[in-house]
Amino acid sequence: MMTFDRRLILALSTLLFCVSFVLVAAEVGSVHIDWDPFVPVSWDLFQGTPPVDATRRTEAAAIHMTISWRASYSVSSSNGGTSWLGQVAQISVTNTMEPASSWVVPSKADNAVLNHEQLHFDLNEVYRRKLECLLLGTSACAGATQQAAVDQLYAALHQTASAVLAKVSEMQALYDAQTSHSTNASEQARWQGLISQWLLAPTTAP
Repeated sequence: MMTFDRRLILALSTLLFCVSFVLVAAEVGSVHIDWDPFVPVSWDLFQGTPPVDATRRTEAAAIHMTISWRASYSVSSSNGGTSWLGQVAQISVTNTMEPASSWVVPSKADNAVLNHEQLHFDLNEVYRRKLECLLLGTSACAGATQQAAVDQLYAALHQTASAVLAKVSEMQALYDAQTSHSTNASEQARWQGLISQWLLAPTTAP
């Protein structure tokens, strides 16, 4: 099982004849563990308290993950300030888990369940990579005014991010449903193969 969170914060600074903006999706006040291909998750990272009905649930554990993104971009003028162009300068996207909100039923903490939770994290990484690619590919946005160019680029970035974040939530739920929370071994193996392929080519993920 997975739980998923995302929050948006907007910060901006103004420069002479050019405006630079930073768009951030961030979590505040919690410890986060970055996804690392060389460091798999372990049960000691599942530090949250299981729900009171956890022993009666199908799922034995839940990993809480966050995709955070940061886009810096600039808006410059031309033709004596009669037209403006907003362009993406840099993109940063992270995929983290939050130990305090991740939990496991101690009596069900076996390797099969842990692998299932790791694949949740890996699937999140697929969409972190896909989001990074798509945001970097966001077209420059023109406007008759500085604000119009800002608004166009802001909307384009948010539309792309919202679509990818909605899709990863959908795919995480589908993964749980088809693997029956790790108890369907053949489906678990199929998803492991799919996720491995998508990690190599994230834009091919649905």
